[in-house]
Amino acid sequence: MRIIISPAKKMRMDTDFLDCRQMPQFISESQTLLALLQKLNYEEAKSLWKCNDAIATLNVERIRDMDVTRNLTPAIFSYEGIQYQYMAPGVLQMEELEYLQQHLRILSGFYGIVRPFDGVVPYRLEMQAKLSGPGFKSIYEFWNRKLADQL
Repeated sequence: MRIIISPAKKMRMDTDFLDCRQMPQFISESQTLLALLQKLNYEEAKSLWKCNDAIATLNVERIRDMDVTRNLTPAIFSYEGIQYQYMAPGVLQMEELEYLQQHLRILSGFYGIVRPFDGVVPYRLEMQAKLSGPGFKSIYEFWNRKLADQL
């Protein structure tokens, strides 16, 4: 059985709680998206994210300084949305976390498919974003078959 959920817009970094087990499966694709995001100016990024100035400023800074291989937080502890709050991974026993590692997958606009203990950094990129690049006009097009083949 697979449990598939979406990420949350709000994220946190916590490099001290539990170690990450691996990098996300599609990390090279994430680096491609990061390079495209880093080329956006402030107004383009704000428009892409459809957010206010405070959120745009925070995320432009994140993108500018982002290294997807350092200061990683396990995905299950990184996202702060309501479904993650109710899941309460911080109070789960190791056996329960192992179950999630085996069965839970998070669909991410930036990382593709993320397992609970994949190391992630805070980002903002929704699946419906109209970010374009060579051969694609949206994030949906970018991930298209890669995600379908993995699920």
